[in-house]
Amino acid sequence: MDIRNQLKQKENWIIALSATAVLCLLAGMRFDYFYDLNDDVLMKDILAGVYTGTPEGHNIQMLWLVSAFISLLYRAARSLPWYGIFLCVCHFGCFFLILKRSLVFGRTVLGKLAVALAELLLFGALFLEHLIFAQYTVTCTFLAAAAAFLFYTTDIELSSKAFIKKNIPVAFLVFTAYLIRSEMLLLVLPMICVAGVAKWGSEAKIFTKEHALKYLAVIGMILAGIAIGQLTHMAAYGALKWRSFTEFFNNRTELYDFQEIPSYAENQAFYESIGLSESEKILLDNYNFGMDEEIDEFMVGQIAQYAGENRKAEKPFLEKLPEKLKDYGYRFLSGKGKAGSDYPWNWMVILGYMAAFLTAVPRKYAKERIQEEGRMTYVRNILGGSWKLFFLFAVRTALWMYILMRERAPERITHSLYLMEFCILAAFVFAQYGGICYVRTRKLMGAILVAGFAVMAIGILPDSIEAVSDKQVRREEVNKLYRELYDYLSGEENKENFYLIDVYSTVSYAGEPYCEKMFVDVDNSLDNYDIMGGWACKSPLQRKKFASFGIESMEQALREREDVYFVRMKSEDMQWLLDYYEGHGTPVQVELVETIANIFEIYAVSAVGR
Repeated sequence: MDIRNQLKQKENWIIALSATAVLCLLAGMRFDYFYDLNDDVLMKDILAGVYTGTPEGHNIQMLWLVSAFISLLYRAARSLPWYGIFLCVCHFGCFFLILKRSLVFGRTVLGKLAVALAELLLFGALFLEHLIFAQYTVTCTFLAAAAAFLFYTTDIELSSKAFIKKNIPVAFLVFTAYLIRSEMLLLVLPMICVAGVAKWGSEAKIFTKEHALKYLAVIGMILAGIAIGQLTHMAAYGALKWRSFTEFFNNRTELYDFQEIPSYAENQAFYESIGLSESEKILLDNYNFGMDEEIDEFMVGQIAQYAGENRKAEKPFLEKLPEKLKDYGYRFLSGKGKAGSDYPWNWMVILGYMAAFLTAVPRKYAKERIQEEGRMTYVRNILGGSWKLFFLFAVRTALWMYILMRERAPERITHSLYLMEFCILAAFVFAQYGGICYVRTRKLMGAILVAGFAVMAIGILPDSIEAVSDKQVRREEVNKLYRELYDYLSGEENKENFYLIDVYSTVSYAGEPYCEKMFVDVDNSLDNYDIMGGWACKSPLQRKKFASFGIESMEQALREREDVYFVRMKSEDMQWLLDYYEGHGTPVQVELVETIANIFEIYAVSAVGR
């Protein structure tokens, strides 16, 4: 076999790898890669051993198997940024898999290059922000979206055995997505089911033994993977200390993410009934609940339940529904420059629905059937394509209404839903395009689709690049301030001290959140500070961290030890700290020790009269 034939056989690999490499190089040359939120930074710190001194397999947010895997990489080579590498491999790997499968439907090298360019532009236009500012929730959805795309575009003519074998990577992608962010995978799982039902419904004869084996086997692999991930996670978190913390974590999530903490003045009787004073309740308001050991899973659960009941009474479901339906329609249909619009994601999805409908009309695998049945074939095609689109739209509407009714719709979730939907629509388009039997129709349709999506992407890309550039500049400015603080805390003169930091002082400055770069200034040594709340607070990991510094409780250490300090941003109130100790009959005095970057203040706290 000569070199030309060898290249011909590997051309899909070559084009897909080349496009992925171009994307990776261009993005890396133009931008730095960041963890998007301080949550992602803390996850990295836990995995890398920055938090406790040892790389930990219990990452709290992720399921145990994938956390243990990444922590083992850190144990093998502590200095490398394995978590950042993992997220980037997931992102670029999914892009490669989707592009490589897309190229299967091209008939010429020129056509394949056009598809590769269009997808490169689309990915850059839509996904650039999440590629540069990585967030594990979006990573989870991208894996799930790639799985749905690969499954639906699997050759329908394959035998049962070959079809099942071909979809083993699909099951692995869903399995990995579940390990990374189980709640997000379960949210988009109905869309994966849409892809499954639509694929099965595309068979000429649906209810046959062979087809049941083919599709149920794939479903079984996916469910088995989810079960393995969940069971191993439950076993790893089966100890009493982890079960108690998990309940606390879930109750805390419900309270902060989906409810509003009731005011003390209007609900004093309730708070007194659960043993929470006003000065203690403020710890929940400012997230510094780690100060009080009595704020446990039971108390937080009671508050979350009470808050939920109050919220339902204030605005019943049926009163809220019309408002959220209006919001749903506005977000989906509004264009550029409209406040609250999901542009450009919504317009790209709308274009995807149009493309999926148009490619369904001329599709048929045999010219003879079109010649025999005439127009009825096209009617069947329209009906066959329409039910899939209606089904997908109905499911996406249900999922959107679910998140809007719960009033929890950050971009990492809404963009994830759009990403999932768009990949399924793209799968519909490619599968239907591959079934167009007339060469002229296929070429014309292909040219229109590639040009349409490429033009749309080119129109979006400059704004996307500018937005990411501006965001990086702002992050650099904010990170410089926080870096100055953290460098001071971990400096040679202060490394034997321990610093407790007010939670809201660590979140953002001037509205811009603090985050870290993935691959620059990597330092995985133990930190001598911790925040006074957050999702890792009161966990066995925090107990382990405190134990390594000889701390039994925040309240006692801050009041009694001379080497434990309180840190706040100057703009954040600290009267709550004095009120809390006063309310517990142990009044304290504070002394300003140092000011960092003219923004952060470090205080020594001591008992009055000490």
